[in-house]
Amino acid sequence: MNFFPTLRTPAWAAGLWLPTITCEFCHRSTALRNISTHKAGIKMRGAWYCSSVCFTSAAQQELSQLLPTGLERSIRTARMPLGLSLIGRGLLTQSQFKEVVDRQEETGGEIGELLVRTGLISEKTMTEVRASQWNCPVFTAPKHIVQTGIHIPTAFLQLYSAIPLHYVPASKLLLVGFVYRIEYALLYALEQMTGCKTQACFITPGDFESQIYLIARARLEDPSSKEVNIGTAQTPAEMAPTLCKLSVDFEAEEVQIAKCKEHVWTRLLGGTKNVDVIFKAG
Repeated sequence: MNFFPTLRTPAWAAGLWLPTITCEFCHRSTALRNISTHKAGIKMRGAWYCSSVCFTSAAQQELSQLLPTGLERSIRTARMPLGLSLIGRGLLTQSQFKEVVDRQEETGGEIGELLVRTGLISEKTMTEVRASQWNCPVFTAPKHIVQTGIHIPTAFLQLYSAIPLHYVPASKLLLVGFVYRIEYALLYALEQMTGCKTQACFITPGDFESQIYLIARARLEDPSSKEVNIGTAQTPAEMAPTLCKLSVDFEAEEVQIAKCKEHVWTRLLGGTKNVDVIFKAG
């Protein structure tokens, strides 16, 4: 991505009409033939920005609107607790559950994982119970890597224990499998970024571990995409210059932005490679 310097229109060209594009921020117009020749400027949300100053200012405004009052709360609905679901199904006695809860207080860990680890509940049964809590189906992942063509940052896959499992191009429907709970913020961000519709299901921890290993190995061998994780929490005023610099470095032609809980997911398109940049909101 290149940005135009301030140019004075030559006298001989003043009377000629040329198709132009106008910067959304400073409202300066530039001939389209210059855009195609120099790949100048950058697009965001369908608008074009002519300079690093304009893009940085617009990006800061966009990020500020995306994070107006802090972090959104998780969607909460009334669900029967996991332990009560297991007891109600006759899969666990109250005394067994109390023993596991006592162990959890001593060692920590997620209650379902502890039940599977102690052998009281099988991994498959635990997944079925979790799925019933969310009224979702269970999907069995294949042994080979699932190629959906929809790229989700590895950081999000690991953070939310999620895997893309199936994609139907005709309906643009993406099936996403979760291990512990459905993260609606991730599904919404995916729809914003890709334009697809999402549907959730549940998978076993074993299927997740197998798929995440295959995905990580495949991405190491794929030079067409890259992921940049900004570890420190940043404000919109700090994110915008970083985003602009990375856009220039990777010669991006377009930037997409979406929010995913406490993170801002940005995608740089059309440059030397597609780049996902993950910010943590501060």
